[in-house]
Amino acid sequence: MTHLYSQCSLRILTLLITSLILSACTTIEARLSLDPYTKDKQKRNAVELLAENYCDRKRNYPGTTAVKKQPDFIFTTDGCSRAPDDGWVECCIVHDIPYWCGGSEADRVAADEFLQQCVKKQNGFFSSLFYTGVRLGGSPWLPTPWRWGYGWEDWPHGYEPLEHSPSVTQLLEDLSVKHTVKEHIQK
Repeated sequence: MTHLYSQCSLRILTLLITSLILSACTTIEARLSLDPYTKDKQKRNAVELLAENYCDRKRNYPGTTAVKKQPDFIFTTDGCSRAPDDGWVECCIVHDIPYWCGGSEADRVAADEFLQQCVKKQNGFFSSLFYTGVRLGGSPWLPTPWRWGYGWEDWPHGYEPLEHSPSVTQLLEDLSVKHTVKEHIQK
């Protein structure tokens, strides 16, 4: 029992130290940093609407009894956060959409696996780094602008059980999210 307690304490301490390091490098507020996304209002609005459609379908699926609201903040993206945007920025923006909306822990895993597979088509080495980075740094419990559920004001927002909602992968495919994002971020 003592061994289990010390393992749990070590994990919590590691999470806190990681959180402090990551939060020292950033602010809580997410921001836009992608051209032409930041300079072209129509393109920005189109990507924001796409994110809202994704979140609406994720939260208000057939069979739900109560309408679940959208995140408090409008969709924002900074591309690949603190990583280079070289050739896979659309993968990062698509990944940001489920992260903004939030959902279950399984949804987060699916979003992270999508990012890994998408980046892998460009660069296998970076795909593993990105996956490890989002698994470690994307926890909803961290005070970072790229955490899971960053669209919600109440931090930490945590995970939400959205039973019977469409899968992240299915929604991204149904809404042609990657194609639409790529089209709207091209100069």
